[in-house]
Amino acid sequence: MRFSLYIKIKDMLTTLTEVFQYIQSGNDRELCMQLCLDSLEFIEAINKALNDNKNSISDRLIEQLELISEKINYFYRKYKDGSVEDCEFNILLDEVKVVQILFAQDVKLVYHIVFFAELGQKWDSMKSVYDAFKKRDDCSVKVVQTPIFRAVEKEAGEIETDVIYEDYLTHLGIKNIPYDDYDLSQELPDIGFISNPYEGVTLPQFWPENIAKYTKLVYIPYYTEMSINDASIQVNCELPVARHAWRIISQSEKVKDMHVRYSLKKGENVLVTGLPKWDGMCDSIISSNKFNEEWKRKLNNKKVFLWNSHFDINSQTSTFLEYGRSIIDLFSKNEDIALIWRPHPMTDTIFKLYLPEYADHWEESKSIVEGSGNMVLDTNNSYDIAFEFSDALISDYSSMIVQYLFTQKPILVLQKGNGAVANTEELVQTSLLEQAKNQSDIERFITNIKKGIDENLSKRMQIISDDLPYADGKIGEQVCHLLLAELQKQA
Repeated sequence: MRFSLYIKIKDMLTTLTEVFQYIQSGNDRELCMQLCLDSLEFIEAINKALNDNKNSISDRLIEQLELISEKINYFYRKYKDGSVEDCEFNILLDEVKVVQILFAQDVKLVYHIVFFAELGQKWDSMKSVYDAFKKRDDCSVKVVQTPIFRAVEKEAGEIETDVIYEDYLTHLGIKNIPYDDYDLSQELPDIGFISNPYEGVTLPQFWPENIAKYTKLVYIPYYTEMSINDASIQVNCELPVARHAWRIISQSEKVKDMHVRYSLKKGENVLVTGLPKWDGMCDSIISSNKFNEEWKRKLNNKKVFLWNSHFDINSQTSTFLEYGRSIIDLFSKNEDIALIWRPHPMTDTIFKLYLPEYADHWEESKSIVEGSGNMVLDTNNSYDIAFEFSDALISDYSSMIVQYLFTQKPILVLQKGNGAVANTEELVQTSLLEQAKNQSDIERFITNIKKGIDENLSKRMQIISDDLPYADGKIGEQVCHLLLAELQKQA
């Protein structure tokens, strides 16, 4: 039986008890007779709902309801001839209490859960939670594939849009539903999950406000928050999802405290568990047979560096314009080392729509990498293969740094200007990592890795211990358990 139906029937049984209590104390004979008839209709509706869920109930529950119906008919007849005694109603109330006990004990509940999935690169944020719900016999789980897009207004009011709508789930063995085949208002799931907080990149039907009308909305961040600043406060505490989410899954007490200080709900809907996206990195073992032949040919028997670049060139986040071409040139001239370039998955869309003046630079950089003998462009939905194949990470200020920490491999953070992000309170102590403020720092890092020098391991382990204490590989299971427990409190 669906949990939502269980709650309705439970409420109906409570109402039935209240009706009988009123009849017992009531002096209006005509009203009491009508209430008896209304109660019979009430029980008939409950019976129909139970019989529609035969596999979820016991015979003794149906039998008890039939017994109550017989007693109500009996009392109705006695009301007609004026011979009802109060003590007899005590017996009826006791019988209703028996139904309530049987209903709580015998009904097999099924929780209906839906995950709204968009970019393949974000699926890791929900995967372990999905796996945990799928393992349960009392859960029916669906995944809805939703589009993500960017739009920009061109001259004469023309809107240019780039839409990403890719079924990457079927390849993973996950059945999924196209977004236009899923009617949330009809399905009415008990819990709905999203990982995208931005309304401007998805359809209105998948905005937090509209999802929350039909289900208990749970927001699981697709990235690890690195610091507290004006931008992170705005994204975490001021977007509509902070108001409409039934629960927000939080990486730490510090993030919850940010909600307490800045969000409208003052953190009351925040659940601190750590992020499910960390689970896969805690025990990730990638089989080498997943590596394609191009990667094997270009990267085998070399020190391999993973370069993670961001598209936001107008902020302190991206160093693509500062270091991008020089990094590519460095690897072009040194074939004893190899490069996996994994640009942010939205880079192509951003340069196409919003920064067309840099589109040629972007395309030329990709072309050089793809035509080289020791560099590959990583466009896989998952970064697992790149993490496994690489020996070290060179990265813009990005939450991928946090994921890479779990590999225990060296990390170099590329800085722009005076630092990665100004005026921040660190949530993840990236300042403890090796930093590059110029090209010489990058070259020095690469040289040390080639020599097997890694003087920063203890600091990286300190970051995990201090800032990611919930990372135990079981966060998805914990999220599943806690959310169902909170749902059950309402039963």
